[in-house]
Amino acid sequence: MDKYDKWYEILSKRLKGGERFGLRMNLEGEGKFKDFQGENEIPALREFIEKARKDRIEAITLRDQETEKAVVSEF
Repeated sequence: MDKYDKWYEILSKRLKGGERFGLRMNLEGEGKFKDFQGENEIPALREFIEKARKDRIEAITLRDQETEKAVVSEF
């Protein structure tokens, strides 16, 4: 299991639990978060993670639902 699979596993479990969060790839010029909420967003999460894999993104920034402006953690 590579880091992309691990990211997907962790985040898809959170979506299945009904959580809401935003993700952003740490790329030059990438300023917007992609919001995810609930189980119906799992296919979009898969697409996001596959793009990160294809682009060899080393880190993704996670913003939890409770903090609209603060960055909580990076993978």
